[in-house]
Amino acid sequence: MQEAKRLHAHLITSGLHQQDHHLRKLITLYTSSLHHARLLFDAVHNPSTYLYNTMFRAYAASPTPLHALFLHRRMLRHGPPPDTYTFPFLLKACSALAYLYSGLELHCQALKFGLCSHVFVGNSLIHLYGSNSRMDCARRVFDEMAYRDIASWTTLLSCYAHSGSVEAARKMFDKMPERSVVSYSAMIAGYVRGNRFREALDLFRELFSRDIEPSDSCVMSALCACANLGALNVGRWVYSYVCQRNGGRVDSRIATALIDMFFKCGSIEHALRVFQGAKEKHVGEWTAMLSGLAMHGLGEQLIEAFEEMVGSGVKPNIVTFVALLSGCSHSGLVNEGLNYFDRMERDFGVEPTVEHFGCVVDLLGRAGLIDQAMRFISEMPFGPNAAIWGALLNACRVFKNVEIGELAAQWLIKDEPWNGALYITLLSLYRKAGRWEEVERVKMKMKEVGCRKDPGCSLIEVDGICYEFVGGDKSHPSAVEMSFNIGKMMAEFEENSERIALV
Repeated sequence: MQEAKRLHAHLITSGLHQQDHHLRKLITLYTSSLHHARLLFDAVHNPSTYLYNTMFRAYAASPTPLHALFLHRRMLRHGPPPDTYTFPFLLKACSALAYLYSGLELHCQALKFGLCSHVFVGNSLIHLYGSNSRMDCARRVFDEMAYRDIASWTTLLSCYAHSGSVEAARKMFDKMPERSVVSYSAMIAGYVRGNRFREALDLFRELFSRDIEPSDSCVMSALCACANLGALNVGRWVYSYVCQRNGGRVDSRIATALIDMFFKCGSIEHALRVFQGAKEKHVGEWTAMLSGLAMHGLGEQLIEAFEEMVGSGVKPNIVTFVALLSGCSHSGLVNEGLNYFDRMERDFGVEPTVEHFGCVVDLLGRAGLIDQAMRFISEMPFGPNAAIWGALLNACRVFKNVEIGELAAQWLIKDEPWNGALYITLLSLYRKAGRWEEVERVKMKMKEVGCRKDPGCSLIEVDGICYEFVGGDKSHPSAVEMSFNIGKMMAEFEENSERIALV
């Protein structure tokens, strides 16, 4: 910034402050401070297309991309004609704002000026339509492009993956004439977003077979897949690779993903090692740490870690308090949880959201304080959502509170009549209370609606490969052998139990 001011002063004293080639460098230097850049731009008598593009680029990448569209109106009225770089910046601003209609206007203008054939404009149009869920338009732009580069393919692939069309994204990936690490990153992220974690790890492994070094986003997606699969050995290998690649240094975002992955895979020791090895602990690392401790029911350690975080000067955020309140709930620390909830806004300036209120309902419900949970819900500043009613229903099932459980179940079933898990929970509530007539009534309702509980699923990692088993599925080649061995184990268990009883 100081360099820009010195150059600006020199240009003014030299009488060169209106010459375009000097202004280009000066405005580029000033774009780190858009207010100063705009003041300088407005002082130019006849800004060139290059100067307009410089401002468009800065606004499109800023928190205020709408100013790029305002400035474009001025360019249309009084400025020079656009060039091939003008529309990509403006379309990027429209994508950031989700302004599809403004993007359509820009598309028409690009056609009018004969610039749609340029690959940069085409790629920006694909991203605009794809980010606004208009995949038909994005595909049409792609198909009509005379020339496509690797970014064209990757942009459309990313749009398909982000919209949930993982199969379409994979078809694009397979058809690509060449692939970059960005292409792999987009496809791996698409698999993770679609809960297809094994395919994500398979593609991550393929990167190395092709001698392509994975980017940080690839690594983070792979770690997310490991966390969801419980693939601890693969996660350890990724951790080892990251340390080797970076000389023992781990980026803050990757450190956060590693802590989360190790906790979810049950390796508290590795999670603590990554956390303690972080040179600078930001709120992300602390929150991942608190979430992991909460997940494992380590309430006392959770509170100690939170107080240490606050003492170190790191300010907790919304997600931090979700982890903290959830940990208090799972550890039965009712008073501590209520105290932290009361302090959120007063001491830390974090306004509670519906998720935080849900954590408190769960906290009270798990402690059997169901009447207090109902009063808390009635005093909330907004209406309860499905998560809050679900937490209350589970508490009622455990503590056999049929009256309030029925109220929660009615709301949930009204909102999700197809959700078989709700009926199963209600059945369990009635069974525990000995309400057999109600049990039969719920069964009849389930048949009437045509819903059923989703089959159970379990995962196991053997030699770095994750195997998935679904209840009732006999497609695995060793299904018969596994069923036989499980039956044999059950018989041996029952036989040993009888012997112990006799003794």
